[in-house]
Amino acid sequence: MTETKNAPQEIDLIELFNKIGKWIGNQIKWFFNLFVAIFYFFLRNTLWFFLFIIIGIIAAIVFHKVARLYYHTELVGYSHTISNIEVIQSINNWNFSTIFTEDEMNNVKDIGATYLLDINKDGIWDRVEDIDDMEKMDTNIMKQRTYGNFCIQIEVYDTLLIPRIKESVMNYLSNNQRVLERNEIRLRQMEQLIPKLQKEIIELDSLKKAEYFSNNKPTVAKMGEMLLIGEKETKLYHKDVLELIGQQQKIERDLFLNKDPFEIILDFSVPTKEENSLFYLTTRFVGISLIIGFFIILFFDQRKFVFDQIKKSKEK
Repeated sequence: MTETKNAPQEIDLIELFNKIGKWIGNQIKWFFNLFVAIFYFFLRNTLWFFLFIIIGIIAAIVFHKVARLYYHTELVGYSHTISNIEVIQSINNWNFSTIFTEDEMNNVKDIGATYLLDINKDGIWDRVEDIDDMEKMDTNIMKQRTYGNFCIQIEVYDTLLIPRIKESVMNYLSNNQRVLERNEIRLRQMEQLIPKLQKEIIELDSLKKAEYFSNNKPTVAKMGEMLLIGEKETKLYHKDVLELIGQQQKIERDLFLNKDPFEIILDFSVPTKEENSLFYLTTRFVGISLIIGFFIILFFDQRKFVFDQIKKSKEK
C-alpha cells in the first residue's frame, strides 16, 4: 500500500524538476539570443556610433572655446559663536554684489555655503553636502550633518580673486554685531572660569592631602583580650584633579588659539584645473551624443517593426 502511495509523489517530483530544468534552459537560451542580437546590433551600426562620438567631440571642443573656464575651491570652518545653520543661511542670503566691484562680479560665478556630512558617525566629516540637495530637506541627510562645521564654496573665472573673496566673507561673518557680542561673552566666561577651576584644583588637592594623613592613622579596637589594628580606606582624588586640570588647559588653549568667532580648519586652495575642462566636456558631450544616437539608430534599425506595430494598432 505504501509503495503505491509513494509512486505518484515520486513522479510528481520528477516532473517538477524537469519543468524547472526546462525553464532554466529556456532562460539561458533567451539571454544568449538577446546578447547575440545586441552584439550584432552594435556591430552592424559601428560606423553610425563612431559618427555620433565624433559629433560629441566636436560639440565639446566648440563649447570649450566659447564658454568661460571657471575654477572651484572650498573653505571648511567651525563656528565658536553662532550655529552653523545661521552661518550657512547668512552666506547663502548674502548679496555680495554690494561688496565687489563690477569687474570683480564679472569674474565671480557663484558663492555659497553648505553642510559637512558625517556618514560613518565617527565624529569626522566624510563629504560635503551638495548645495542643490539642501532644498530637498532629506531627513536621512539632515541626520548626517555635523554640528558647528560649515563649508563655503566659491566658483570663479579668475583665481586671483580667491584671497579677496576670503577676506570679504570672513569680514562679513565676523563683523556681525550679534556674532561680536556672543564672542565677547564667550571669551569673558572662559576667563572667569579659569580662576574658579584653579581654586577647585587647590581645594581638591588640599582635601586629598588632609584625608590621606587622617585616614592613614591606624584604628585600634579591643575585643576581649585581643587588640585589632586596621586602616581606613583612603579615597583617591587623582582622577578628579586631572579632569579639572584638563578643563583648565583646554580653556587656556581656546583663549590663545580660538579668540576669533570662527576657526578656519581647511583654507581655500588655489585650483590649477578648471571645472569645465576639455576632458570633462568631452566625456559629457560624447555620453549625451551616444545616448541620443542610440535611440535614433534603434529607430531606423527597427523602423519596419515600429511601423508595423503602428499599423496594427490603427487597424484595431
